[in-house]
This record gives sequence, C-alpha cells and structure tokens, in this order.
Amino acid sequence: MRQSNSRFAVIVPIGPGTVELRRFHDLLDSLSTYEPGACLCVAIDSEPSERDVAPRGHLGRGAEFITLHAPFQDRGEPLMGQLSASVLSALRTAHRTGPFEFVLRMDTDALVISPFRDAIHALLAAHPEAGILGTLGCTCRREAWYYGIEKDAISDVFTALETTPASDPAFARIREHAHLAVEGGYSGKEYCQGGAYVISFPMLTRLSTTGCLDHPEDWLPLAVPEDVMMGLYARTVGLRSVDCSLPGQPFGNHLSGLAYSPGDLVKRGCSLIHSVKGDPEYSESDIRRYFRERRQAMDNSARFTRAGA
Repeated sequence: MRQSNSRFAVIVPIGPGTVELRRFHDLLDSLSTYEPGACLCVAIDSEPSERDVAPRGHLGRGAEFITLHAPFQDRGEPLMGQLSASVLSALRTAHRTGPFEFVLRMDTDALVISPFRDAIHALLAAHPEAGILGTLGCTCRREAWYYGIEKDAISDVFTALETTPASDPAFARIREHAHLAVEGGYSGKEYCQGGAYVISFPMLTRLSTTGCLDHPEDWLPLAVPEDVMMGLYARTVGLRSVDCSLPGQPFGNHLSGLAYSPGDLVKRGCSLIHSVKGDPEYSESDIRRYFRERRQAMDNSARFTRAGA
C-alpha cells in the first residue's frame, strides 16, 4: 500500500525525429503504469520544426504538460551546452509551477519498471543533505573496473572554464557558483548519472534564490555534461548528490546499455533504469518489449482483481 502522496514533476529532453518521440511515449507509459501521480511534465523538444509531443492519456487527470520547443536552437555548443541550458530552463519552469516534493529528470532511453515514490520519499527524509538522488557516477555496477573513478577525476566544469575569458560576465557567474561548490565540499567529479535522477524541491528553491536558474544561457558555450553541472550545483547550494543504487534501492543506471540483464534489474528491485540503448547483449526493441509485457501483465492482473471484487 502506498505510504506517500507526494507531488512530483518530470522533466524529459526529447531528441529530434520520430524514433525519439516513440521513446518518449514509451517512457511516459512506463511512468503512468507505476506512478500515475505526476502533476507536471516538462518536455524539452529539440526538433527543429515545431511538433505536438503531448502524450495521449499517459499522464494522470489534472496533470499539466508543458513543452519547451528548442529553447536554444542553433546557439552554443550543440550537445552538452544546449542540454545544460535547456534543463536549467525546465527547472526554472518547474519551480514556478511548484511546489513539489521532488523533480524526476529522465532521458528517453530510461524506463520506469516499478513504483518509486514511496522509496524516494523515504530517502529524502533519511538524507536531508541530499539535493540529488540517483546513481553516483556513471554506473551502479560495483564490480565494474571503472566504478567510482569519478572520485579522482577533474570536473568538466573546471576543464571548460580554463579557456574562458575572465572578463565575461557569464563565465564569472559560473566561476562564482563553482567557488561556492568547492567551499561546500565539491571534489573530483561528483554527480549522479543523468539518465534518471531526482532533484529535491528544497534544492530547486535554493537554486532559484541563489540565482543559479537566472541565466541558463551562460552554459551554452561550454562542453559540460548536464548531470555534471547539476552535481556541482548541488554543492553550490549547500547540498550534495547521494547514491541510491544498491540492491533494493530505486536507481539502476549505466552510461550506455543496461547495468544488468532485464530480469536481474527486476530482481534487484530497481525502479528507474538507464539505458535501454546501446546494450551489447540485448537490443533496444527486445528490452522495451520485455518491460512492456510486464506492464501489460500487471494491468491485466489489476483488471482481473477488480472484476472479481
């Protein structure tokens, strides 16, 4: 039985093309199956020409759907810079629409495979210092040789800032935020993998009050991954990123492909997984089919139970 009735919002960037749109709708289907209570969904659509990306029946009654259409098209660094700036714009939109308990940020190659709201509610209560919950670093696979290498890495933020002019106001603002992050304990490359992570609303409020959401365009020229930027910002506002990817915890992230087989992810008790693309053993269509059939079986079981009541 559900313990939490917490309100939450969802932010999803969508790439150009019809394949990305199908991925987005499959993601929302997985979300609505297990957690139909999202009250806001902000889609960042990078399709050059305007299109209708709104879901058909995938969000709960009364949920608000907002599309940010190519907010920084043809400006800045085309991949990481645009995404970083766009996510900050979406977070600003979510903050204005809130309050929520948390914001769930997901990519279209992520999926929801079981309920997560109660677990997120409990984790945020247990970790008041958490600004971000997710998979710390690029993978949840503790046995991988590269697990935890981010601890000794140099943050992409500092690498990118090395070649920027000190007199530029945009980069001066980012340097100030980075300085505050270091004062707050930021070291190495502390972040939660960007395919699926949660931002607490207190962090969102602190980002707003400290001006971190005022100039998203500052990040446009920088080749900084959005998840790394967010990890820095958690420390900027006096919070931190917390790993929640052990067995029985919600997150099962891997940079490319699945961290474990689809069946093993279910057995581990994961709720939010990434990535269904680029797996060396399972095709994306097979992975999506596996989890879609699990959702359909759950729906059929629920209908049967209601019919017999």
